[in-house]
Amino acid sequence: MQHIVMLSAFILYICILLVIGLCASWLNPANPSDKSSFLIGNRSVNYWVTAISAHAADMSDWLFMGFPAAIYLGGMFNVWVAIGLMIGMFSAWQFIAPAIRRETERYSCNTLPSYFEKKYNETQGRISILSAIIMAFFFTIYVAAGVKGAGYLLRASFGIPYHVGGAIALAITFAYTFMGGYIAAAWVDFFQGLFLLGAILITPVLGYMMSGGINAIITAAQSAQVPLTLFSGWHSMLGIILGPITWGLGYLGMPHIISKFMGAHSAQEMHKSKYIGMIWQLLALSGATLTGFVGLALFYSRITRPELLFLLMTQTLLPEFVTGLVLCGILAATLSTINAQSIVFAGVLVDDIYKRFVRPNATQTELVNIFQAAVFTVCVCGYIVAWDEHSTIFNLVQFAWSGLGASFGPLTVMSLYSSGINKYGAFWGILAGGLSAIIWRSLNITVAGFTINEMLPGFIVGLATIKLVSHFTREYLKANHPSKAHI
Repeated sequence: MQHIVMLSAFILYICILLVIGLCASWLNPANPSDKSSFLIGNRSVNYWVTAISAHAADMSDWLFMGFPAAIYLGGMFNVWVAIGLMIGMFSAWQFIAPAIRRETERYSCNTLPSYFEKKYNETQGRISILSAIIMAFFFTIYVAAGVKGAGYLLRASFGIPYHVGGAIALAITFAYTFMGGYIAAAWVDFFQGLFLLGAILITPVLGYMMSGGINAIITAAQSAQVPLTLFSGWHSMLGIILGPITWGLGYLGMPHIISKFMGAHSAQEMHKSKYIGMIWQLLALSGATLTGFVGLALFYSRITRPELLFLLMTQTLLPEFVTGLVLCGILAATLSTINAQSIVFAGVLVDDIYKRFVRPNATQTELVNIFQAAVFTVCVCGYIVAWDEHSTIFNLVQFAWSGLGASFGPLTVMSLYSSGINKYGAFWGILAGGLSAIIWRSLNITVAGFTINEMLPGFIVGLATIKLVSHFTREYLKANHPSKAHI
């Protein structure tokens, strides 16, 4: 009976998603042959939807499963991840969002790679091809984290096998992704963003009231030897700077978040989106942090997989039907991120590569087929990566987040705020940033006992490569090919 009630709530939620997607598609029909309409909604999305959908597409099931587990295991030190994300997202809203909105409209661009190519007069498609490869690799890892979260959720809630649960999540994503492109996805993300905010706030607050309050949390943390201080000395500050605080750099170049900035109705209204979005993020991360600490008081030594902490809390504290709805919040976060990333990757493949170089005269039906094939391929690859249940959601998201941020963040910043950059520096900067993150991850280098987040070295290498390659190629062309020195 319990599963029937929860499943009813689950089905109700999925139906609401599909209705929202259908209504958005009907009111704003998206034509894949109209690239601006399908990929960024003709830059028509209002500031409320821009704000909430950007953050919903950002957080994924990491908010419900990965981050609370990190707090549960690592305590207050991991709150610096949330602080770093807040600083990074505020910087993105303040310095990237309005500028990238104006620049992409100026160059008539619908994707981040096409903006780079037009900005630096790169006509051979090298930046688009490289960007598509990098996105395919890191989005696959990101999708794997989403599949893993959905698999855990559906198995623990309804007894559905882990691999079947992941497949169900991908099937739902396909359904509303293909309904109406960007507009449908943005409105679905808006609804899901509001829904998951309520879920991540209500559940831990109820848990706090049931757990015995702050004294129970302190007692459990001391028993588990989980630190409750943000700052334990100057030595720990080094670890903070090298590790969790660097997460925020990712916002400066995350393609699926930047696409939300590009689709906004007006750069002049971006400040409204900024304040709405930052309030949402502060509340959501606070709820996730509280979930981790309350979990210590409620379930210390009684939970074998900390990533299921939020799920166990809802099942313990809430009525069955409400539990079913709240659990949909986790699925909502998963679907929002997979959907946003799939559209961005498929858009680059179709808009910047296939239609431009492979089949310039491709029919609308052909473009739709290629778009759907691209979404299907990256999702299936993510499903394969997620087949192994032992990797954690937190680590998968950290790697994908760092790789994408290190690849595109440096060039995004330089393209908006630095002169003297050319197409050679742009190409090699993307490549160097992404490869540096991958190599650093594999080497697992530590400094003074602290593991360095691969985002930091990747970002630094990317910035340096852009400037150095641009400088030396410009000097070489001046000396040997004066007529091309301006390229």
